[in-house]
Amino acid sequence: MTHKYNWMDPEDAEVKSCSICNEEIYGMGNNPQPVILNGKKLEVADSCCSNCNDNVVIPTRVQNINNRKDLH
Repeated sequence: MTHKYNWMDPEDAEVKSCSICNEEIYGMGNNPQPVILNGKKLEVADSCCSNCNDNVVIPTRVQNINNRKDLH
């Protein structure tokens, strides 16, 4: 990728696709980790939209934390 999004520049509007739902994302997006989609662990560079962050990523993180607590 030749263009890096500059979050300090309001004129910079890189367009990406959400790695979970494929909707357009303007700007940086959100870190989709630790979501696994179609057998692939998503990376920070994959990005996800705010809707998927709220409804998929954060619940997955909470579930992972709760699963770790159950091990102790």
